[in-house]
Amino acid sequence: MSFLTLISLFLVFSVSLASECNKRTYTADSFVCVCDANSCDTLDIEKTFEHGKIFIYDSDQKTSRLEKTIVTVDQAKAKIYNDNQFVLNVDVNDKKQNILGFGGCFTDGAAINIDTLSDDLVGQFMADYFGPNGLEYNIGRVPIGGSDSSVRAYSLDDTEFDFELKHFALAEEDTKYRIPLLKLAKELNPQFRAFGSAWSSPAWMKVNHQLNGAGGLIWGPGDVYYKLWAKYYVKYLNAYLEQGIKFWGLTTENEPAEGFRSGYAWNALGMKPEEIRDFVKLDLGPALKAAGWGKENLTLMINDDNTNDIESYSSVLLDDAEAASYVTGIAYHWYSRNYPSSYQILSKVHDKYPNYFLFSSEAGNFGIASQFLGAWDRAESYAIDILEGLQHWSTGWTDWALAVNTDGGPNWAKNWVDATIVINATSQEYYKNPMYYALAHFTKFLPIGSTRVGNSVLNAPANVHTTSFITPNNNLVLILLNTNNDHVDMTINGFASKSITTTLKPRSIRNMVIAL
Repeated sequence: MSFLTLISLFLVFSVSLASECNKRTYTADSFVCVCDANSCDTLDIEKTFEHGKIFIYDSDQKTSRLEKTIVTVDQAKAKIYNDNQFVLNVDVNDKKQNILGFGGCFTDGAAINIDTLSDDLVGQFMADYFGPNGLEYNIGRVPIGGSDSSVRAYSLDDTEFDFELKHFALAEEDTKYRIPLLKLAKELNPQFRAFGSAWSSPAWMKVNHQLNGAGGLIWGPGDVYYKLWAKYYVKYLNAYLEQGIKFWGLTTENEPAEGFRSGYAWNALGMKPEEIRDFVKLDLGPALKAAGWGKENLTLMINDDNTNDIESYSSVLLDDAEAASYVTGIAYHWYSRNYPSSYQILSKVHDKYPNYFLFSSEAGNFGIASQFLGAWDRAESYAIDILEGLQHWSTGWTDWALAVNTDGGPNWAKNWVDATIVINATSQEYYKNPMYYALAHFTKFLPIGSTRVGNSVLNAPANVHTTSFITPNNNLVLILLNTNNDHVDMTINGFASKSITTTLKPRSIRNMVIAL
């Protein structure tokens, strides 16, 4: 299949899809939903909610995926499985941060996997992520050049000592695969926006002359190689713009701290906080502004690394007024996270720099994908990270590769990973992991502009997580996660016209929605 014809194919694409999950169980503790040319479940979630009624959506380890129940306020009663006096108090007048969006990464490997599907399945797959009956992703991360999720290591200018970047060019991975998919995502969801992240500069710009391994740019900020690196970013943004893709955002680079690790297996570029600070104010910021990519046209995010680095990278850069003037947000990854300390760090950064949004730019589980098909604990890990991030001022969340094959690739560095959707090209089917439905509890209910509102808990049992939002349509949304093996009863104040009670099933996610 040629992705260059994908857009026109989509415009006439029409297939009758089953709304029920076609369950299949492998060795994990839950099931996947199988999609093929004959059937695929859809996420048919209401956009408007009748006043006076509570809409409840449940997913759990054993049986359900966004199973809907509608009750009146008077009918909202707990089943009383225990004597715990767990109380959630919601304060709709305590307004906090707004949602920017949710999405995933258009890695080379993901695009290559999608290309192994038939034309109809490609349209169905993309609708499952970006369409109105899918997750409605509105964010896409795009690697600038190569990453580990590819069949090769490369940059967009591998010609040695090309100081004028005359040989800079988008790769086949961009023009054949990625750009048509980005256009289709925008067609499916007009609110879709993309941001770019670079894993490494060309090897000839680095002190170790390798795309991977430990090494930063030659010389220092303000010098020729740093200016070339800034020019490389501008050429990339302009090249995509010429192809009809205008980027919403850019990160200063992917995981700068990893570029100091000796023997690092895949593309990396080491930069200390002071180097990024000076790169932004001496090279990147001025180059972007001069090329028409200033703050009014492009959202620049710093860090794009783990939460254990976020304080050092943020403080060094944002305490410098000139460097900070080019920055809008702070991106972070989930790999070093520990509950609750990592999320408390987010709140500390927000409290110190409240004018710069926080945004989760990468998350994902490791391992050979076929060994984890249907793993509910991986859905829980996603839900905890998203929910606790939101509770600590994050504005959104980005998954890693949109798709992997059953091995967890392709990946030239053999960094095998799991994914929300796993593609089996041989059987022409794909598997929606429990992570897909955990994500739906956020992506389908918290559109862009939704506002977190305050809540507090009393006598909360361990392993229960809560958050609360008001949507632009003035619906109040509670997202309740129970990772215990037992039922949990709770009383909720401030959600409806009077106190209500509800029971969370074991190992479950529950959304409760009411029109205000």
